Amino acid sequence: MSKIINAKANDGYILEIELDSHHKIIYDMKPRLHGVRFCALSELSRFKSFHIENGNTLVWDRLCQISIDEIINNMER
Repeated sequence: MSKIINAKANDGYILEIELDSHHKIIYDMKPRLHGVRFCALSELSRFKSFHIENGNTLVWDRLCQISIDEIINNMER
């Protein structure tokens, strides 16, 4: 599986993820903010403050995390 080499979050709750395979993923997190798991990210400053862990997971401190595998699986649905 590809590794995340860069990621950023924009004002529209969109994640822009760049992989080492030279693919770019645009992932809309807005629909996920209504669920219990990601509701803490509804504040934009929190949404934008994440880090990449182990090259495959986006982590928002102790709030929540999402792996690149989960993002890709959700996009394929």
